[in-house]
Amino acid sequence: VIESVPLSEFFPNGPTAGDEVFPSNDDQSTNALPLPRIFPYFNNNHRQIYLANNGLFSFLGPIYQYVPTPFPLNDSRRLIAGFWSDIDTRGYIPSGNKVYYQIYASQSNNSVFEKGKRYVQDYFPGERSFNPLMIITGTWYRVGAFSQQTHLTNTFQIVLVTDEIRSFAFLLYHELQWASPQSSYFNDSYSSNEIGGQAGFNAGDGIVFEMLPYSRTTYVRRLVNISNINVPGLFVFRIDTESINVGGCSNNSNLLFRPRRGSQLGSTPITVQGRCFTNRSDGDIKCRFGESIIVDAIVVSEFQAICLTPSVPLPTFINLYLSIDGGITYELFPNTFTYTPVEYGLSTTDDTQVIILNRAEIIVSIDDEVILGWYLSETTTNNWRNDTIRLEIQICSIALNESNGGIIKNTCIVLQTNLIPQLGFQSTSVTIPSINNNSLPTVFFRIIARDILTNITYAGLNSALIVLHDSRINTTDYCNTWASTQASPLTWNDNLLPCPLTLSQARVARCCYEPDPLCMENSYNSSINCRLHRGRPDHDELSAIACYLSRSTNQWHAATECCYDAIGQLITRGTGGGTDDRYQPSSYPILHFFSDTLPFLACCLLTSNDETCSRYFNFRPHRRGSNSPHSWGGTWGDPHFTTLDGSTYTFNGYGEYTYLAITNSSTSNNTAFNSSIENFVFNVQIRATPFDSLNN
Repeated sequence: VIESVPLSEFFPNGPTAGDEVFPSNDDQSTNALPLPRIFPYFNNNHRQIYLANNGLFSFLGPIYQYVPTPFPLNDSRRLIAGFWSDIDTRGYIPSGNKVYYQIYASQSNNSVFEKGKRYVQDYFPGERSFNPLMIITGTWYRVGAFSQQTHLTNTFQIVLVTDEIRSFAFLLYHELQWASPQSSYFNDSYSSNEIGGQAGFNAGDGIVFEMLPYSRTTYVRRLVNISNINVPGLFVFRIDTESINVGGCSNNSNLLFRPRRGSQLGSTPITVQGRCFTNRSDGDIKCRFGESIIVDAIVVSEFQAICLTPSVPLPTFINLYLSIDGGITYELFPNTFTYTPVEYGLSTTDDTQVIILNRAEIIVSIDDEVILGWYLSETTTNNWRNDTIRLEIQICSIALNESNGGIIKNTCIVLQTNLIPQLGFQSTSVTIPSINNNSLPTVFFRIIARDILTNITYAGLNSALIVLHDSRINTTDYCNTWASTQASPLTWNDNLLPCPLTLSQARVARCCYEPDPLCMENSYNSSINCRLHRGRPDHDELSAIACYLSRSTNQWHAATECCYDAIGQLITRGTGGGTDDRYQPSSYPILHFFSDTLPFLACCLLTSNDETCSRYFNFRPHRRGSNSPHSWGGTWGDPHFTTLDGSTYTFNGYGEYTYLAITNSSTSNNTAFNSSIENFVFNVQIRATPFDSLNN
């Protein structure tokens, strides 16, 4: 008999751990044990559990059956079996023949919860951060078989952990000396009718189940020698969903990666799992992004590796592939990776990884001292191999890629090195250097986690984009250069919507306008709200309290912005007003930034030269207002319907019915039109439930 999982690796058990002892018996079950937390299992939430002496937990009722019935079982026999067989604990075995159980719901027992958390982190590396709220243990310690046999014993443990959303099961086998009562009698003389112990999971619906290898055979004792995670005697599963998900790795496991999204600036560490990386070097494991960009992986353990995302010019969805043979063959992950758009200094969200704590501007000046802050999660740092990781602070510039409207990463300058990483929130101050000869370079900060011994980079955290201003350089030259390349707005701003004349009109024009995230009413951050739409006091200009962006574009991808003053009136002059944008911000954020925002900063906000600001408004004119939006309109939907005011409806009906019909003729109020002979100017049909009426 090979003892695999040592008892020291079992979760705490026995009297010293405060366990309950199930009295010696044959074929009995506990009463319903109330659970202080919800336990999700097979897509159902449970508030009670039963422990059966015969090697299992059940959820919907006690189970006394001693000869296991093969899965799948119905009759609501929803259970988790570690070793379902005819266990008899009435015989005397010194310090053995005991069944222990305990339900942990208090974080005061830190060692148990830390162990459960570590198991999930180690064997399910693709899972997001997991903090268990309840752990259930059942331990069968040196138990004998019916009838009161004591010369051969089995020792195993079932551990269930949950955070009330996800649930995991760990089956630990220390010693399996007998497969069934018959084999316990005759040792190695097996009967052809012998049914060995059964291990696995059953949903109780007669359909869904998962059974461990060798179950119901005399070879079930080999569970101590095998594993689904390459740790002999240990099996791990995620069990809260409609089917059982295997942890660890194998050639048949699903390929998984996390996170599913990251900045287009790159350096997001992606954890990949599903294949076994045992005896593989870093060069053997590769990730391919799309059809051409190949990145060498960092092997973290036999279950997981890390790939850093490359930067891309534009936000996009991209296929991800994995190779474990040095790039000879690749497997496609079932999910795509999403590159999220870069953010800008005034519009940072929770996705922004590095923030500037002492500035609330999109503009930072050379020689300024800024305080950078970032957060390192336990999920991130757990993937770092050793204590030789140090942080490096960089400032990197980007430029517009004229060929595709995306970004190109240019120069990176190191600002600090050798920072010791700290779990949780961390900050440091840096002084802004001059980065190149451009008078208005666009830059971002990056925090690099690098192994100082191997020079391997494990992660990169990026800030939003900011504009770097050198007060010694006059931005007038930048503005004049930009203006010299601009076409007349008459060549691109035709067919744009007029602005609503008042703020109240803009609020309800949901079909056509949406709030500008940089300039919203009742913004939680008034210090930066509408920062780009504040009037110049010495020019008697109004400042905006809210701006709205047109949802649609014209054929040249242009759009317009409408801004309103404190009394809700449209602003049509000065730096507080909205203008026609050469590129719509939401659809073409990078082109909008370089074509509309940067020139506005250079021509108006960073100079006192009235002539350059006037020149900007010549090429980006203010849009006039109107009480009527436009002379045309349209909508479409089946079965999702959006009316002209922007309201949405869903009709999942049994048939199609005329909802609205308008004719050319001047039909009186008392005369119904005849649809068979009259033409419709406008006709819409929708799906709805059948209409019942007395007159049919």
